[in-house]
Amino acid sequence: MEASISPISTRSSFFALLLCCLFAAATGAGAKDSRGPEFVEVELTEEEAAKGLSPQVRQSSGWFTFGSTIADEVDGEAEAYTALEREEQKTGQKLHRRDGNRAATWARIKPFAIDKYAVSNTQFQKFVRATGHRTEAETFQWSFVLEHLATEDVVKEVDGREGFGRVKDARHWMAVKGAYWRRPEGPGSSLRGRGNHPVLHVSYNDSKAYCAWAEGRRLPTEKEWEYAARGGLEDEPFPWGAAARADKCNGWTGEFPSENNLLDGYAGTAPVNAFEPNGYGLYNMVGNVWEWTEGRSDKEKPIRGGSYIDTVDGSANHALRVSSRQMVSPDSGGGNSGFRCASGDALNTDQREIAIEGIDTSADGMSQEKLQQVIAEGGVEGLTAYLATQGQSNAKVLTPDEIRKRQANGESILTGEEL
Repeated sequence: MEASISPISTRSSFFALLLCCLFAAATGAGAKDSRGPEFVEVELTEEEAAKGLSPQVRQSSGWFTFGSTIADEVDGEAEAYTALEREEQKTGQKLHRRDGNRAATWARIKPFAIDKYAVSNTQFQKFVRATGHRTEAETFQWSFVLEHLATEDVVKEVDGREGFGRVKDARHWMAVKGAYWRRPEGPGSSLRGRGNHPVLHVSYNDSKAYCAWAEGRRLPTEKEWEYAARGGLEDEPFPWGAAARADKCNGWTGEFPSENNLLDGYAGTAPVNAFEPNGYGLYNMVGNVWEWTEGRSDKEKPIRGGSYIDTVDGSANHALRVSSRQMVSPDSGGGNSGFRCASGDALNTDQREIAIEGIDTSADGMSQEKLQQVIAEGGVEGLTAYLATQGQSNAKVLTPDEIRKRQANGESILTGEEL
């Protein structure tokens, strides 16, 4: 990692060094970055074009609010609903506490690239033809399908004596024999007319296999995905801003699960290039399909962004937000899960940061590598003690709690000056 000069003050005597902290807790809402969107579309190589890969958009480095200001993790019901009231005033629409994310922190991103679109059926088909890949839904010989999209025959089979039944607490999801990416609603369904729709019924493991075939591509980290989804906007709930507009993305509109009034124009998935792109030129960063990302553990992986069964106001299922998040088993894949690829060195881990103020990085023993080693071995207390022994009398380690307090007071975590 490298030292970062405050974007607010360039005085060499006062700046922050950000360190990844494996044990750091989530911090508070972030400070605003005044820079506008900085991105460029990356031209496909001949090999990438031959494989039919999505064009990518290269993201520059920057700072952003990572997480949700109305996160499920907000301490206490009173605090959570106060945050919801503030968000309601901002969006002009009643919101429900259903985005599933962690409390917000101000996070740094390093350059990477990400697909403009979710991977489509046509693209996934090329991968399968080239590799013979068999998805986990095919191996299990069943997958989850939304009842609203299934035929009467499929519903009868699911509910019959030989059927696999439904999800106990979400009966609109049916376990359908023979449902997989080529038969998204089960037997009798097909991809006809949906080549440019996102591939469904793919697991985290299936998505990783596609990335490996694409060579040089990988799944985005959560931090990368959310930075890209925000499109250069700071702490807004939607890729287009604050207004709660159900017509701006593919989500559920109507009485769930019995009625979908198709305000967005689609009963199920929409084409990967439907609706307006965000400020970074990326499509469908909320709604349409949940997208797999890297993170968490081998037992569960994060999916981001919500899908066509979720709602802008969070009244049914999950709230469609750039911060929306679920944890899912990596071998799971249903009728609303998909993915997009990223590329570049995997530098943007989802670990939260701490900061050091007033450090003289030109002094001996102040290299990034050394400080990383110290904090890994001794934590914040060990780092504080080390700085004292090295004569860094002006240095102060800001813990996540201290960063949260500064941010809550509208102060910069870098300089202590008013924003």
